[in-house]
Amino acid sequence: MLNDLLMTDELQEVVSQAREKANQHGECFNIFTILRMQRNEAETHSRFLHELLKPNGRHGEGSAFLQLFLEGVPGLQGLGEGCYRISRELLTEEKRRVDIVIESPDTIVGIELKIDAADQKKQLHDYYRELQRRAGGEKQVTLVYLTLDGVSPSASSLHALTEEKVSCLSFAEDISRWLDSCIERSQHKPPLAHAIQQYQQLIHNLTGKGNTMNDLVAGELSSDVEKFEAALAVEKTLPKAKASVQERFWHELRSALEAHFGSSPSVYGGKNIATISADYYSKNRNNKHIGIKMPIFRVGDRKVCLYVNLYHAVHYGLRVEDESGTVVSSPDLREMVRNGLGSGNAVADGDSDWLVCYYYNPAEGDDEKMVNFDAFNGAAVGLLDEEVRRTLIADMVSHLAELAEKAEVLCKGLVMEPEALCKG
Repeated sequence: MLNDLLMTDELQEVVSQAREKANQHGECFNIFTILRMQRNEAETHSRFLHELLKPNGRHGEGSAFLQLFLEGVPGLQGLGEGCYRISRELLTEEKRRVDIVIESPDTIVGIELKIDAADQKKQLHDYYRELQRRAGGEKQVTLVYLTLDGVSPSASSLHALTEEKVSCLSFAEDISRWLDSCIERSQHKPPLAHAIQQYQQLIHNLTGKGNTMNDLVAGELSSDVEKFEAALAVEKTLPKAKASVQERFWHELRSALEAHFGSSPSVYGGKNIATISADYYSKNRNNKHIGIKMPIFRVGDRKVCLYVNLYHAVHYGLRVEDESGTVVSSPDLREMVRNGLGSGNAVADGDSDWLVCYYYNPAEGDDEKMVNFDAFNGAAVGLLDEEVRRTLIADMVSHLAELAEKAEVLCKGLVMEPEALCKG
């Protein structure tokens, strides 16, 4: 257990001082984080960037921020002042939506931004084709792929589009640098400058850039032998402590599912719960995909199952297995379920072998409830609290039961066996 760790007084002092220094200018007070909007791509990042880029935005700075941005996009630095139209969620012929589009009489720039969402099949390919269609051969076309760290898009998203057609930008470097310029440009409007600073601090928090508590602790430990050795001793105990927290989560979740559905979920990815929890933090682990599952109802020779899976973060939902227990892609059931339930909020929701997949129930919380056992985020640490753990598991089981019930009703259009596999 994490509570069993023996932290020396010296290490406690290091952490305490680092926490204080990291917040000496109020950096921890961030309006986006307080309102739990920090990872919302559409309603936070896309909206805020769109408002700054608009020449007629409420910032009142005309096209100043837009020009500063264009100067940082490869191939657009030479563009001068012009009449630009800025739009959000531009609809393509394939019913996709380009996050932000900047258009002038001779230029069109599409921006696809990613915080947590995974690339979708042919996504950038379709976006570029839509921009070309709108350009009509008379405008310069640029497609920007904006991610936290500036990674390249996936081959699946590019499809037939070459990487040279995409400008990769990062929040960590490119957007942060642009925001610096915007803050400097708006010093004569303190409320505006402070608002941009708040957003920039959010970017620093998301990307790990800046004078964070971790940076300060690392600097202190690396300059003191005794403190460093004490930290190493604590580090050696952490895998076992983390495994203990994770094991308790799986046991209690399994019991809660059994109590609700009347059948005990099976474990996959290892022999038992203790094994998968301990092996997850082993340096030699080969398979991070572990969890528990249980069949709910049949559709012909297929079984619709509840899955709670762990890769980095815990995600759960519905998958389909064949008679051998192998997960199979079922486009007909996926379409039927999603027409009634909509899409989930987990990255795996984009994978064809999930009918629907969630990190958390959006009706009961937000991404602060996303439990990441790999990074061991705040939600994972929170599981040490019995009440927090009980509430989170109860919400997850309730949501799974709701998904299963609705999915069974939606799938009744196909031939089903008379007896469901589990009853709530």
